Amino acid sequence: MRNRLALFAASLAASGVLAAGLVFVGLSPAPVPAADATITAPVTNAPPAPITQIDTIYVTPQATPAEVVVTQVVPSKHHGDDGNEGGGDD
Repeated sequence: MRNRLALFAASLAASGVLAAGLVFVGLSPAPVPAADATITAPVTNAPPAPITQIDTIYVTPQATPAEVVVTQVVPSKHHGDDGNEGGGDD
């Protein structure tokens, strides 16, 4: 129970510090305008926003590479190197 009360007190303290910090930097819930600030009416003759035109650019896809077949030739053993002098297949 003591932990719950400590947690509640800490959360109240944290929210108080947060509220005080926001008021200090000027982000209070109800800002008060400065005495020398003049309130002006919004501008009604503003120019219209420019129209954005999107250009579509088509790019040709890259050509698929041609299929390359690599055939490796393994050199055969020369007769006589392995001690077999016969000419037939064993």
